[in-house]
Amino acid sequence: MWTSGRAVLYCYVNIALRTAWRRGCSDVIRGFTLHYRVTFRVPPFMECAHLSALPLPAEQGSERVGEAEVTARRAQAENEEMQRNQQKRKRKIKQKKTTSHKKKPDQVNILLTELPFANADISPVIEKTQNKKVKKKRKPQQLETGEDGDKRKKQKRVNYFVSMPILNVKILDDIQTVQNSVLQKDERLSGAMIPQGSFHLTLFVMHLASEEDVTLATSALLESKKPIEEILQGNVLVLSFCGISHFKHQVAYVDVTNDASTSTLKQIAEATGKIFKEKGISVSGYKDFVPHLTFMKLSRAPQLRKKGIKMIDALLYKDFQDHCFGEDTLMRLDLCSMIKKKQPSGYYHTESSIFFGQKCRDTIKDIAQKELKPLLNKVEDIKKLLVLPETRAKIYKEVFGTRLTAGNSRPVLATETKVLT
Repeated sequence: MWTSGRAVLYCYVNIALRTAWRRGCSDVIRGFTLHYRVTFRVPPFMECAHLSALPLPAEQGSERVGEAEVTARRAQAENEEMQRNQQKRKRKIKQKKTTSHKKKPDQVNILLTELPFANADISPVIEKTQNKKVKKKRKPQQLETGEDGDKRKKQKRVNYFVSMPILNVKILDDIQTVQNSVLQKDERLSGAMIPQGSFHLTLFVMHLASEEDVTLATSALLESKKPIEEILQGNVLVLSFCGISHFKHQVAYVDVTNDASTSTLKQIAEATGKIFKEKGISVSGYKDFVPHLTFMKLSRAPQLRKKGIKMIDALLYKDFQDHCFGEDTLMRLDLCSMIKKKQPSGYYHTESSIFFGQKCRDTIKDIAQKELKPLLNKVEDIKKLLVLPETRAKIYKEVFGTRLTAGNSRPVLATETKVLT
C-alpha cells in the first residue's frame, strides 16, 4: 500500500513540475494534499530529475540531520579559529609594546658607530651633570669629624672677603638720604638696609675654616701689594659713584661709572684673587667682578617674603637713579670677616690691611689735616683766651679764691682785701 501510494504521489509531483517548466510563466504551484496547502517554489530554469533519483523520506531526514551537525561543527570550528586569531593578535601587540622600549644591544651599537662622535669620551660630561645634581640636593651643614679626627668640609660657606672701604663723607650722607627716602615709602624694608659704617666694595669672597687659613690669607693679601702697585704705576685710583641699579630686583646698589677706573679695579681684583688661589684658598667672584656699592638687599631680611615682599620696586628710589654721589680714592684693601664681631664704627672685623704708594699716604695726611683743621683752630682760640689777663684773673679766683692786682704778679688773698676795705 505504501509503495503504491508513494508512486502515485511522485507521479503527480513530476507531472506538476513538468507542466510548470513547460509553461515558464509561473514558478509557483499550489496544490491540496491531505487537506494541507502546499506551496512549491521552483526556479525558472530547473531540470526535472527522474523519480527514481529522488531520495526516500527516511533517507532525506537522515541527510538533513547530518547536514545540521556538519554545519554546527563548522560554525564551532570557525568560532574556535576566530578566538585563536584574536589571542594571537593580542600576544603580538604585547610583544611589540615590550620590545619597543627594549632595544637590542647590537642595534644600539650599530647606531652609535654610525654617529660622528662614536669614539668620543663622554665621562667628564656625565660626572659634571652628576655633580650638579648632587649640589642641588645638598643642604647647608656643619663640619663633620671623621674617624681619624680630621674635619671634613661637607659644604664650604663663605665667611671672609677682601674689600675696599668707602670713606667719603658725602657719599655716605647721600646713601643715607636715599635709604631714608625708601623707608618713608615702605617701612618694612628697614631690615634690608645696609647699616652705616659698613659700606664697601667687595672684590671677592672666600671660605677660611681655621685660624691657619686666616694666617695664610693674611700673607696672601700682603703678597698682593706689589702686583697692585705695579698695576697702579704710582697713580691714585679714583672711583666715581653715580646712579642706582639693581641685581634682579633683589639687591640695590650705586654704580661705579668711570670706565678706566673700573677696568683697573677689575685687574686688581683678578691679580689678588690669583695669589689667594695659588695659596690653596677657595676663592670665588674675582673673575666676574662687577664693582658696586650695595645699600639695600633682601637677603638680609628673609622674613620679608612672608610679608609679601619678593622684590625691590625701582619706583622707591626713582628720584635718585641719576644722582651723582661723589668720588672716593682707593687707599687700602682689607681682609674682613663676616662672622666675627664688628668694630665700634660699624665696619667689619679686619684681619689685615694693605696701603698703596706714597701718593696714597700723602692723600691720607691731607684728609687727616682736613679733619683736624677745625680742632686745631679751636686750640689756637683757647690759647689766645688764656693769654688775656681777664681770663687769668678769673681762673685764679676760681682756683685759689684770690685775684691778681694790677701791675703785680703776686695774687692778693681774700683776707687782705677785707683789711684794705
